[in-house]
Amino acid sequence: MERNRQPIGVFDSGVGGLTVVNKLRMLLPHENIIYVGDTKRNPYGSRTPEEIFSYTRDILRFMSEKEVKLVAIGCNTVTAVAYETVRQEVPYPLIGMSRGIRTAREISARKKIAVFATELTIANHSHKKMAAAIDPDIEIVEQACPALANLVERGVLSGEEIMEPLRQYTAPVIASGADTAIFGCTHFPFVQPLFEELCGDTIAFVDPAHEMALQTLEVLKKGGLLNHDRLPGYLRLCFTAEARRGGKLAEHLIPANEFTVEEISFA
Repeated sequence: MERNRQPIGVFDSGVGGLTVVNKLRMLLPHENIIYVGDTKRNPYGSRTPEEIFSYTRDILRFMSEKEVKLVAIGCNTVTAVAYETVRQEVPYPLIGMSRGIRTAREISARKKIAVFATELTIANHSHKKMAAAIDPDIEIVEQACPALANLVERGVLSGEEIMEPLRQYTAPVIASGADTAIFGCTHFPFVQPLFEELCGDTIAFVDPAHEMALQTLEVLKKGGLLNHDRLPGYLRLCFTAEARRGGKLAEHLIPANEFTVEEISFA
């Protein structure tokens, strides 16, 4: 297969990275994409760093077998914990999940930016570190959302079961005076309307998936790796468990006739 026609790989602990796939398909409609959602071992946000490294390497081996030309990590937890190490272990470009800090800085009038993320991402303070490097005047308000990714995985996208924890997570951020918030987990844009309902017009939300799609485009261009076929690229969704449920959740973002779904395992 010509290298230009080789697929892009995207992966996450579950369905969250589909928000990244959605942005990539908008920006790069001719690219073929293989998505891996590790639904058997999610959520990653409460796993140990050792487990994260092991799971990430399993998925990257799978991607290598599929002869991908680039892999985008659609998971903030993996990016925070493992990216700097595993990027040196693969023969193709590996792009970590964008933090969204630059976009948020452009939007925020007060330079007070909240980050909603998993416990492990918050514990790593990766957004705080990047903000300090970009602009020391930025204040980052960190808010862990331990239950949220799992609720999205289960397809709980509305109702009191998800609204109750969301109220707990958004209340301190509203009280902090932050005027901009970053989704520090790719699962969270699935329920952006609920965040907006609770926060009103006091907070603007940033989905870093757009930044990541632009970065992917730039890397492909620089490497001469863009697919120049005129037909739409294929989208292959691979899940390590409950593939049918993963496919149903994908339909919230992508028409069902535009992807295939399968269940996979790692040897």
